[in-house]
Amino acid sequence: MEPFKLADWVLQGTGKLSTDTLNGLRSFLHQSMDWSGDQLEKLSDQPMVRESDVGRALYQASRGMKEGAAATSEALSVASRATGYAFEVARKSVADSDRTVEEILFDNVAVASVAGSSFAGVTISKIQPSFRLNGQNVGLADISEDYRRQDRNSVKRGPLLLIPGLFCDESLWIDSGQPESFDQMVRNLGYYPVNFRFNPGNPIPENGRALYTMLNDFFAHEDFYESRPRVLSYSQGGLILRSAIYLSMQPGSPAGDFSRWLDHAIFVASPDGGSYIEKLGFWIGLGLSRVPLPVVSILGAIGNERSDAMKDLSHGIIREEDRAVHHPDRYGLDTYHGELDNIMGTQIFSSISNKSEIWGSWFGDGVVEDTSLRMLSDSVFRKKKNPEDRVHHLEGLSHFQIMNSPETLKIVKRILAD
Repeated sequence: MEPFKLADWVLQGTGKLSTDTLNGLRSFLHQSMDWSGDQLEKLSDQPMVRESDVGRALYQASRGMKEGAAATSEALSVASRATGYAFEVARKSVADSDRTVEEILFDNVAVASVAGSSFAGVTISKIQPSFRLNGQNVGLADISEDYRRQDRNSVKRGPLLLIPGLFCDESLWIDSGQPESFDQMVRNLGYYPVNFRFNPGNPIPENGRALYTMLNDFFAHEDFYESRPRVLSYSQGGLILRSAIYLSMQPGSPAGDFSRWLDHAIFVASPDGGSYIEKLGFWIGLGLSRVPLPVVSILGAIGNERSDAMKDLSHGIIREEDRAVHHPDRYGLDTYHGELDNIMGTQIFSSISNKSEIWGSWFGDGVVEDTSLRMLSDSVFRKKKNPEDRVHHLEGLSHFQIMNSPETLKIVKRILAD
């Protein structure tokens, strides 16, 4: 099988990408490859595989990955063969252990299906957290005016809050979903979708405070005061929502605890225990030539920013005070603070493998580790009413594919129709 000439592809793409994007992409891939090399080395040292051919192959792959990461931009082409070999060995090793993972690897670049178009060509630092309507940042007054214009029967269930993930906007709900989009489904049920967008470079607690402020105003508004909305979040949006709810629990909160106002919170692929964005580069690298250029540009932005949001995401940080903790000391830090104890909630997540062995745990949904996805399953969600219906684990789907799974839409629709 032909090696995946990752670095060579980066150099060949200079005619289509800006220097800033290429620099960011190189930075992103460097960090991703170095991190992935560390992870592959850890996997190779697991008792189950340490002395096996798979273990030796993984160790070789980790060395190749680190060689590629250490290469300068001028030497990337020289390192392409070693890097390609590292990816090839890693992929083959995984395939030997679990064919399901091998079959899904390339499909995982469906990141294009969730990336928000409103981020294209926009300087990240200029993005302000905001309500969204008709592709624009708007204020609560605009949302209220549009809500009043709707036929009363078409919004009989009231507002539904939609909290997107990292680099996502309202197009996530419009473009995702099978056999119908999430946006169309909620409208057909009689909900009025209330959309938000956040700055992907901000710390999670900062975006959480922005949502907290918007929701305080929302719950105080005459049109929404008695609405008790439900809320649907995806990926990092779940952490932003939890951060906002946590703030509402503190003394002096204008609207008080949001548990008084929210009826049901649905979390799809929420990285409650954190997630290493570097892992995304591992998968993207495997099928980089298939990734649309707009997504490559987003990865370039990630590489340039190395934002606080992504650092927080690594550990699932949702409180401002926890950001003061030195990075290495964040490991083992308690990241749940009772914010969902008094709110009805449902959790939906996936894994790309149906195996419970070491692969299944590390790969998780391809971006978020299994332990992170399950962190609140038993301690929070299964302690709520109807515990058998509070946690839904879908197999054979990546972090991005889950949004286009008919099963995901079916679960969400059933909950919202109740």
